[in-house]
Amino acid sequence: MAKNSNEKSRFPLVLGIIISITILGVLATYLIYSIHYSKRWYRNTVINGIDVSGQTLLSSKEMLIDANRDYAMHIVARNDGSIEIDGDSIGYTFDTGENFEQTFQKQHEKSAVFRSSDEYNLEYDVSFDASKLEEQLKSSELLKGSDNYKIKKPVSAYVDFSKEDKQFVCVPEEIGNKLNKKKFIEAVEESLRQAMREIDLSDESAFPEVYEKPEVTSSDEALIQERDAYNEAALRYVSWNMEEGVTEQITPQKIIKWITYKDGKIVYDEEKVAAWVESFCLKYKTVGKTRSVKCHTGEKIKVAGGDYGWQMDYQNTVEQAKKALKEKIDSEAVKKYMEDPSAKNKKAITIKKKVKYLNTAFQRDYENFAVDWDTDNYTEVSIADQMVYVFRKGKIAFQCRCITGRPVPGRETPRGTYFIKEHREAYTLTGADYSTPVVNWVRITWTGTGFHPATWQPWGSWSKELYKTRGSHGCVNLAPADAATIYKMTSYREAVFIH
Repeated sequence: MAKNSNEKSRFPLVLGIIISITILGVLATYLIYSIHYSKRWYRNTVINGIDVSGQTLLSSKEMLIDANRDYAMHIVARNDGSIEIDGDSIGYTFDTGENFEQTFQKQHEKSAVFRSSDEYNLEYDVSFDASKLEEQLKSSELLKGSDNYKIKKPVSAYVDFSKEDKQFVCVPEEIGNKLNKKKFIEAVEESLRQAMREIDLSDESAFPEVYEKPEVTSSDEALIQERDAYNEAALRYVSWNMEEGVTEQITPQKIIKWITYKDGKIVYDEEKVAAWVESFCLKYKTVGKTRSVKCHTGEKIKVAGGDYGWQMDYQNTVEQAKKALKEKIDSEAVKKYMEDPSAKNKKAITIKKKVKYLNTAFQRDYENFAVDWDTDNYTEVSIADQMVYVFRKGKIAFQCRCITGRPVPGRETPRGTYFIKEHREAYTLTGADYSTPVVNWVRITWTGTGFHPATWQPWGSWSKELYKTRGSHGCVNLAPADAATIYKMTSYREAVFIH
């Protein structure tokens, strides 16, 4: 037991000796390290990119002076551009200068031990002919360009419609390679004073201002707002069902041609909108079309003009379009379409409109727009033959004599394809010098042309030349019995061909 007690009493003494030896070792190392670096650059010291660690002030001076005896600077630029500045061509001379020594003294104000690294960018005692340098730089291809090195000005980012993405996007800016002459020369001069042997002008962290910059970048908030406003306005479809499986649409591709962004909001070119609607209406307008009709001889004849056919309400359609273009679309639906322009997502941003017509016809044939009438049931008026033919199921079901308008200005029977607009058992014909009541009135035109009996005509001496002297004021005069038959056989909106 006494032995163990002695061992315990000696332990603090041993521990103290070990600690003392360690402290003395650290102090000795610190002293040796400090003495070694008292006249040397500390470890991990870099000046203007050159490692001078452990060198004495004199040796580092000699090394730098020797390294810069045949000085040249290699300048790297954007788009694989480069030039070489030879020191002799600009009278370049080099010495380390006062800054070098001052930096050495300043470094040694700090401990050589408790540090990691030092990196300095110094201006040496450098001289060169600034005018010769400027002359070289101004004539270099980096500023003037060449066949092998084209100068490209920066292009600002802008908003445009992407056919691939089916939406407006911010088209990135193009940085180009056009140097700012003044900043370029200043950057080279500064690098010469630091005895840099190679500089890379495309390094924006080192040379942030040497190149001309685009005024607008794709990250600009104002540009992003413009893009979003365009998408809100353009990403929609306005659809009209024309039937027979045919639809007409205002698409984003059309809308982008009608909108501009001004003073923070979308402006619509209403003239372009109206022009599109006009084209849309004319496409489906068949009023006045030339139609090929089987006449009483069985031959095909061409009849043009008249008021029969399809005709959309242009003004109403313009208002529909304008309203739909400015209608609020659900933002989530637009977002989904932008992410995935599928048929389902397209449907969610489609505004449906009902077609408004001023005039309609019997049928639609989008292979031949002029075939819009009932080709089996119609009425033919032959002015040359002074005859009326009523077709039913493609054949002549009734025919009779007539007397059309006298062939003088203001009295001729209008030619073309018309539709029957009304039947009246009694009607009064009126004109500048007459007022005549008739029965069995069948209106053909809104200006007053129609079928009606004419008891005053000499039916007993009728001929197909009689209308030239006894012609009406434009109406198709009929014998009373024939007028009654025409009244019964013809139908509202049925086609009447007058030729």
